[in-house]
Amino acid sequence: MLMQNIKRGLPIVIFLLVISGPVWAQGPPWRIVHGEVCQVLADQHTLLLAYDGQEEYLALTDDCLILREGQATSLESLRPIGPDAFQDALCWVNPSGLVELILVNYYVEEENGALVSYDIFGNRK
Repeated sequence: MLMQNIKRGLPIVIFLLVISGPVWAQGPPWRIVHGEVCQVLADQHTLLLAYDGQEEYLALTDDCLILREGQATSLESLRPIGPDAFQDALCWVNPSGLVELILVNYYVEEENGALVSYDIFGNRK
């Protein structure tokens, strides 16, 4: 029974992939943006991200998934820690320009009496 369903369904799946492939290829690509969250505009479902010497306001989808250490968290929790202490974020931006997934991190260690922060990849900032 299972093999029969696979034999019937496989040609349909292949046909759909062949037909829709050129459409996917012509659309704008997804992009991944890594930077620091400078501001959170929760009422507008938007955040200001600083990366590569520029700042960009990024709007989030209604069902945007925000994860900190694998646990879901809120947009409000991405606010800056202090005047010069920003959280590190990795954002997946869909072809429509909306953020669908955010991985956020804030990691600080004391080294020789000074606080040192690290980015989401473990690199010293």
